[in-house]
Amino acid sequence: MADVDELARRAVATVSLLAEKGAKLAGAVALFVGAGSVIVYLLGLAALEGSARSVWVVAGAVLVVIAAGAPLLARWRLSSVRRDATSLVTDVRTLLERNTDARRVVTDTVEHEAPAGTRSPAVVVHSRRFTSLRQVAGTANDLRSLPSALLAVTTFPYLLAISVALLPVFFILGLIFLIAWIV
Repeated sequence: MADVDELARRAVATVSLLAEKGAKLAGAVALFVGAGSVIVYLLGLAALEGSARSVWVVAGAVLVVIAAGAPLLARWRLSSVRRDATSLVTDVRTLLERNTDARRVVTDTVEHEAPAGTRSPAVVVHSRRFTSLRQVAGTANDLRSLPSALLAVTTFPYLLAISVALLPVFFILGLIFLIAWIV
């Protein structure tokens, strides 16, 4: 039983550390992408006239909300992981006592060391493993905090990818709007 408690605490410490680092990164991405997208949005408002401006008011606002909102959602989800650490330990302990597959995945995740010479960041390695744990934990209906914590950790890369993927769109639109505004 003591080994299960220790494994649960170590797993939650790993998740909390990843959540803390991810929340900081998501905040920085939200600030950078948000500022850039708002500048391009305002440039579009200055450059366009008539019906094109009316379309841009709505379409541009949607793009800005998606670009800045995705990393903010990731940050909010990851921040909730750290707040729920106590109940996460209980959920992980419950899952470990019930499911041998979960115990194997948690042990692999917590005790995993990156092979020497690899350049994969720890976040990428752990994210893959937490996806496996999310699949195992998805069958348990009585766990309160664990499913949302695993959702936060496993969707984090996708939410940032959405935001970063919109950067070239805003860059190209910014160039077009700047040329239209100058001419």
